[in-house]
Amino acid sequence: MDFVLQHKWTFLILAECLFWIGLISFIVARYWLESNRGSLVIAILFIANDLWIAVMGWYDYKATGTFSSYQIVTLIIIVYALTYGKSDFKRLDRWIKRRLTILRKEPIPPDLLPASLYGREKAKAERKQVYVHAGVFIGVHLIFLILYGFNDLTSLPSLNEWFSSSEAKVPFGNTTINGISRIWVMIFVIDTLSALSYTIFPKQRTPL
Repeated sequence: MDFVLQHKWTFLILAECLFWIGLISFIVARYWLESNRGSLVIAILFIANDLWIAVMGWYDYKATGTFSSYQIVTLIIIVYALTYGKSDFKRLDRWIKRRLTILRKEPIPPDLLPASLYGREKAKAERKQVYVHAGVFIGVHLIFLILYGFNDLTSLPSLNEWFSSSEAKVPFGNTTINGISRIWVMIFVIDTLSALSYTIFPKQRTPL
């Protein structure tokens, strides 16, 4: 494992390359060769690849004793795989099926047609995405809290200073993590406001 940690970025890039090779293999097996067994094997490889990335991040933390940019990258990859990865892969799956159906000049099944949501359904879907985002946000920040603990919150006179200061000193005992948290808070607020806008101003169908 020492050799792997010495070349951790190389192995991380290699893992991502294997992911894309696996994705291409999945497409070939599922749609061209029509092999369900091949699809199952590739799905297992996807899980193994994510586990490998998680193990590398964990061992790197144990070896260094600090939370580095490398671990942040691995954490982002794992969090994405556990949250948005599945839904994004389903969308890709439907898109590829639809494209192959068009190339074969076959009628497109109704379940493959792109679905457009309006009104309450659109608002509900947007809120669901925010709930997922909130769960990830809280979960990751709990990990930050366990690793670094809270810094002295009394050193922050106002939220305005927290956002405008060049170096974030709160809420955790690590300025790099605080900087990440600060950016994430802004993204989360924008994401939430955007989702709520569909509840306040429902998306209407465009007249033909």
